[in-house]
Order: sequence, then C-alpha cells, then structure tokens
Amino acid sequence: GLTREEMVECLVSPLREPSEFLSAFDELEKVAWYVHHTPEGRYYFDRQENLTKLLQSLAHDAPQNQVDDLICHRLREMFKPSRKTCYDDVLPLPKLEDVADRVRRGRVLLVVSPDSKIPPEEVQNFFEGLSQKNNLCVLTGDKTAMGSVEKAARQFYAAQKADGRIPKGHPQREDLERKQQSYEQDFNSTILNLFDKVLFPIQRAGKTSQLAPKALDMTRDATKPFNGEEQIEKTLTANPVKLYLDVEKEFDAIRDKAEDLLWPENLDEARWSDVADRYAEQAGMYWLPPKGLDSLKSIACNRGLWEDLGNGYVTKKPKRKRTSVQIIAESEPDDTGKVRLRVNPQNAGPAPRIYLAEDGPVSEGSTQLKDQIYTTAALRLNFLVCDPSGQYETGDPVTWTNKLILRNKLSDNGGSRSVELFVAPKGEIRYTLDGSEPREGTAYDGPIPIGAGKVLLRAFAEAEKLEAKAEFRFQAKGKKGVQIDEVKPGRLISRTGRKLDSRGKTFEGLKQATEKSVTFEGIVLTVGQGSQMISVNVGDIPVDASFIESLLSKVLEKFTPDTPVAMTFRKAHFASGHDIKDFAGKLGIELQVGDIEQ
Repeated sequence: GLTREEMVECLVSPLREPSEFLSAFDELEKVAWYVHHTPEGRYYFDRQENLTKLLQSLAHDAPQNQVDDLICHRLREMFKPSRKTCYDDVLPLPKLEDVADRVRRGRVLLVVSPDSKIPPEEVQNFFEGLSQKNNLCVLTGDKTAMGSVEKAARQFYAAQKADGRIPKGHPQREDLERKQQSYEQDFNSTILNLFDKVLFPIQRAGKTSQLAPKALDMTRDATKPFNGEEQIEKTLTANPVKLYLDVEKEFDAIRDKAEDLLWPENLDEARWSDVADRYAEQAGMYWLPPKGLDSLKSIACNRGLWEDLGNGYVTKKPKRKRTSVQIIAESEPDDTGKVRLRVNPQNAGPAPRIYLAEDGPVSEGSTQLKDQIYTTAALRLNFLVCDPSGQYETGDPVTWTNKLILRNKLSDNGGSRSVELFVAPKGEIRYTLDGSEPREGTAYDGPIPIGAGKVLLRAFAEAEKLEAKAEFRFQAKGKKGVQIDEVKPGRLISRTGRKLDSRGKTFEGLKQATEKSVTFEGIVLTVGQGSQMISVNVGDIPVDASFIESLLSKVLEKFTPDTPVAMTFRKAHFASGHDIKDFAGKLGIELQVGDIEQ
C-alpha cells in the first residue's frame, strides 16, 4: 500500500496543489468499497469489501419507521425542555390532527417539516382553528430538503448498527468509531441547518392573529453541548420580544399587556381562572416562565395595583384602601397578665394616628398612642387608625384579645398540703380533683387542701367571655422529679420560652425533632448578634423541624458558617412522654414540675 504522502508524490504535477489530490482521495475513500488501510496508514485495494460498503448497505436497508423514530428522538433530545420557559413539551414531526388536545393543555413546541412557504400551509390552518393560539410554538425551516435529514439519519443509524458487528480490537474498529462521531455531528448539523426558523403567535392592533417567523439564534458557546431550548429562549427574548424571563424586572410592560388582553373588555374585575384561560388564547400576550402569571398577580397585588378579591376574582382597579393595624404580641402574658405589644399601622399614610381604648369602644376622642410599643394587662384593646393626609379612608376598629393565664402554688404546712390558684389578668376559677370537666367544677375561693397522694387538679378560668384551661399534676408526697407517662402524648411548655442557646444545640434540637415528628409553637430564631442580626418570629402556629430549617437555611445565606444561632420555643408537641424525656435528655434540658402537659 501507499501512504497519503506517497500517493501525492506519484500524482503531483506542475500548477497543481498537493492538497487537491488529498481532498480528492478523501472523497474517494468515502464512497469506495474496496479501499483499505493498515494501522500504519498505508492504503491499498483488496477484493474484500470495506467498512464503507457495510455502512452503505446498513443505511440503505434501515427500516423507514426506525429512521423516522431516530429523527424524532434526536429532535426531542436536542430541544428537550428542562427550564420550560418557552414550552412544556416537544412534539417532533407530528400529525397535526393528533396534537390539538395537547396544545390546549399547555404550551408546546411543534417541530414541523420545512416548507418553502412560511408558515407551512398545514401549520397555518392548524393555528387558525386553534382556540389556545398562545400555546403554540413552531420550529421549522424554509429549505425543502427533508431528504438530507433522512440521509444523515440513515448514516447515523448504520454506524450505530455496525457497532455490534465490528468488535473491539478489529482492524476497522478505530475507523468505525471515527465515522460514528462524524456521522453524529453531520446528523446534528443537518438538523440545525434545516430547522432554523421559530414561529410564534402575535397579534398586531387591528389585525388577526398570526404566526410570526424569526431566525433561530445560533450564537452559543461551542465548548458546551447544544441546548435547543436555550437557543429558542435567546431567540424569543430578543426584539421583537415574545418571552420575558424576569417578571419583576419587566413588570410594567407585562402588566400593561395583561390588563389590555386578559380582562374582558370594559370590565375591571375578572375571574382569575378566566384570566389564565385568556393567557393561553391571546396571541398578543407575552410568554412568561412557569408560574409567571401567578407571580405577576402577586407583584401587582403587593404593589396595590391589583387586588385579589378573595372570591376567585381579581380587579385591576382596586378600591381605595382603608386604614388598619397589625398587632404583634412580643411576649407572652407575665404572672400579672401584662403583654408587650408592637402596633403597626397599615394603609395609614406618612403620619398615622393610632387611638386605643382598654376594654371599651374606641374613637378619635380616645387615647392616642405615641409609641408603637404598648404594654397592657387589659383583657381587650380596641384600636382605630386614621390617616390625616386623606390618602386612605378610616377603617373599622381592630380588637386585640389577651390570654388568661392560670398558675398554681403548692404549700406544705406541717404535713398538710394545699394548692393556691391564680388567674391573670383577672377572672373566676373553677376546678376539679377527680379528673372531670373543670368548667362545671367547684368555684375557687381559697387554698385547696390535697392529700398526700398523687393529685390531678384541672382548672378552668373565665373572664368576659375569655376562657382558659390548665392541668396541674402533683406527685405523691415525698416523691421528687417530674412524673411523665411514657405512652401518652404530651407537650413541653414554657411561658417565657425555652432556649436552645447555641448553633450546635439548635441544629441538634431540630434533628431530634425531625426524628420524633415534633411540632413547635411560639418560635423565635436569632442569627448573628448586635446590629448584624436577623430575628424571625413564628407565633402560635404549629410548625415542624423541616419548616424551621428552611427558614434558617435562607437566613444563614447572609452569614458566615460560624455565626451564632439560637432558637426559643414556647411549646413543643410530642407523640409520647418517652420522646419528651429522650429529647430533654439529649439537649440537657432539666424538666421541672409544670413543664409537661399530658
């Protein structure tokens, strides 16, 4: 055989470049059936057919349905939606009559055989008969050369099929692997060369809906795998824009278009489900990423530009807001019933006036609150907020209600034990010693004698329609420690809050809570210290450890890994007394009488 260089030496002649002969030989090698070469690169003719012949035979005999499936599979892989910003699904080379239902359910990318007419006539007819016109995106082209894709697919099919016939170590194996790579690249490039137009729905003023063509943006980082979804994203986010990826950044433009197209004409209110339906129908509406329409509503409502009316309807022209107040209890009632409140006016203008009355009606003649912090032992507070600027109407009074707190004091005088009961801020108390309902129990009028044995005292307090219940367990005389039923469910409680005072304890507590399915109430999370601190309060809402960890995870993004973390809780609910004891033991919590309710 001859090397390529030796062939050129034999063929070279004046006025001819050696490269011409090398190129000609490359073309010959692609189609010749009997040209072979040694591992050292010496080419020779032989009576035995070469790899080219095998691949041509396999390509020619490839079943048409498998070739079609291969093309569809490759299109689906190249344009697979992962972010789902432009479309939810890819339907390659479909029969259009079979995909109408899928298009109605969500935005899809149809990959349609190229046609010299853009859009292809069958696609235009399909679009015109479709109600959900804004759910359709089409990838096609204007080169009528679908046969080139089939040829490339057959070559790729043949190279893959030959893989099982030419094992590792075979003289032609290296050549096969080179051809496999070459044919795959050719297959991909042929597809991209042919399917190079994106069609998307538009509707210009005074005109009917139509599919507008746009050349597929092919600028990309060649060192990374091809991502068709990303290329279509780039195409549709460039002018003229069809797709907005950042709803908040482009809020004004999106909101204007939504108000123009998604609400019924001459109506300010619309059922939100109808708005979502029109979003799929209105060809002139921008495309938004997943949940983008709900994000638009959330931002618009938060900015006061829209209002969720709470009955499934949203108005794009909210009524004038009325003043109100948010009341946050920053502490639990102490032994006298006093609570520290933070009072935040809402919809009240730049200089709001807050009036309050304890246990009675409130008006603009009532006491005016000078500070947003207020400490009270009243059973009820009524607040009224006024906006002197006139921007907001005066709303209805807001009532805050205190809690009744039941306490006890055990006394042992000369061998006889008695219990005193207290309720704060005020109220009447009834109690039982036999485990029955205390609401119907004995009226409390002084210390209650109890025997030397184990006692369950159930108490009920009432004041001006406020109620509270408590159970107090007293061990038999002489017994020490807290008595816990290991089987019964129970609560670990603390009116002032039980603190896990280090990062390690906090995360160990959450780990134990996860294992034991514990829920907490009255949570305070503190991360950092001094002015570099974030505090998160969760009131009387039961939350589990995973919820707390998700809050912490977000907050900790702002801090270094060694930042102090602490967690305080007022209640922890357990499935059994055994879990309470185990939790307390592992966290070094010393349980006292009154810490456990079962």
